[in-house]
Amino acid sequence: MLAMVNAVTLRKWIASHEKTCYFAMVDSPGKKVNFYFAVQLGGNFDIDFEVEGPNNRAIYSGEAERQGDFTFTATQAGEYAFCFKNGLATFADKLVEFDISVEDEARPDDITKRIGRDEVANSIVSIASELQQITKFMKYFRTRENRNFATVASTESRVWWFSALESLCVVVVAVIQVYAIQALFTAKRSRL
Repeated sequence: MLAMVNAVTLRKWIASHEKTCYFAMVDSPGKKVNFYFAVQLGGNFDIDFEVEGPNNRAIYSGEAERQGDFTFTATQAGEYAFCFKNGLATFADKLVEFDISVEDEARPDDITKRIGRDEVANSIVSIASELQQITKFMKYFRTRENRNFATVASTESRVWWFSALESLCVVVVAVIQVYAIQALFTAKRSRL
């Protein structure tokens, strides 16, 4: 009744100038392959990626991407490579969360069988589809939360250091003013 899905969700720290690849096996053509990734922490939240088919032909690629969500139909059986490269960063490691899933697409004969399903089966499929959509939204909002938290932490650090520097400047100016005024009164006494 429901399609079988092979999926894995991973989080991986990718060091600067590191290239790492993950592989998904597609046992027959016509399977639907979903690939989602998002940079959770590090640098400018961007990374290079590439998706290659079994014949080493590039299917998708991108540079300095923050996140991506791609779906394609496998044209041939074999191992598909999903690679990340942190080549832009000189020192920043990046935390990438990604999800790779392989599932059966509906065949024309499956569609004709599905037309005859009862309402309960249709409701189950509809609920599963909605849950999958909710899961994608949750991943998106988690990514936004992580990026916004990093921005807040960075801003907080900058404000703290600016405040400390400003306080130090106020103290230094106060000390200089005390000595300057004291020097003025000391200089007047010596003239008399």
